[in-house]
Amino acid sequence: MNNNTTIIMLSPKSNFSQEQITNIESQGETVWIENNDYINNPIFQNSKEKIIAIWPETTDWKFPNEFIEKIINLRAICLATTSFAWVDGNFLNSKNIFLSNVPKYATESVAEYAISLMFNVARKLPLLMKNNWKIDYDNHQGWEIKDKTMGIIGLGAIGSRIAELGKQMRMKVIYWSKNSRDPSYEYQELDDLLKNSDFIFPTLARNEETKQLLPNNKLDLISKNAFVVSIISKTGENIMDLEYLQEKIKNGTLAGLSFESEDKTINDFEGNIYVSPTIAWFTKEAFKENIRIWVENIISSINNNPINKVN
Repeated sequence: MNNNTTIIMLSPKSNFSQEQITNIESQGETVWIENNDYINNPIFQNSKEKIIAIWPETTDWKFPNEFIEKIINLRAICLATTSFAWVDGNFLNSKNIFLSNVPKYATESVAEYAISLMFNVARKLPLLMKNNWKIDYDNHQGWEIKDKTMGIIGLGAIGSRIAELGKQMRMKVIYWSKNSRDPSYEYQELDDLLKNSDFIFPTLARNEETKQLLPNNKLDLISKNAFVVSIISKTGENIMDLEYLQEKIKNGTLAGLSFESEDKTINDFEGNIYVSPTIAWFTKEAFKENIRIWVENIISSINNNPINKVN
């Protein structure tokens, strides 16, 4: 046990197996804070080096610099999420504080869910749901996806898996990526992809590089018979204007839109817009992998050899 380190777990214990809890607690003094009442906890002010592990709901997806500034002897913050833009990594780096995330734990879960979102709008499920499941034979006829063109924007782990699934379903797969290239699929410039795709999947991380990658004038390149399926975290804000896409649905210049939302439902929107809770990642397999990697990150940070560092 490292008697000079305090491990602050901003997370429900129930996220972990007993073996994982024992492993973490064997590394040093461990304090569990299982709800969002942590701001005034005196543990942040003791003199020991601190490793803070954050489950995002415990802090409402916020951990501001103003609070970090007050923490004595902070060495590392280990996030339980792939997304890390909600914590200021540059600020932490300026103070020699490590920031780590949990990458690629939900690739299969998110890719499979994206495919389900595509099917839901292709078959006009939102219109049927809002019509109390009564079929309007003039307006509710859907489309098959076989032989349609899938356009992937961003060929990372999730984008690559969506492309693989699309190809297996006999879709034509095209993609745009700033850095990645894969001869299994056809590369197209972004404007061409937007014009040529039947189903468009933005799969990019939200950061300064991708901010406004898809401004409204580029969204206008999309065919009126095409669909946008977004699995970007936090509904894709900063990358594209979802409200503008919703207007395109209303005026008939876009066939369908699918995305996740923390506070909206299908009934909040007009037309063929499928909205789901933020559950793309939420499978038994992905959750187990998330916690496994997170524990590895925490222990590696305690040992001053951090893995999955993002700042």
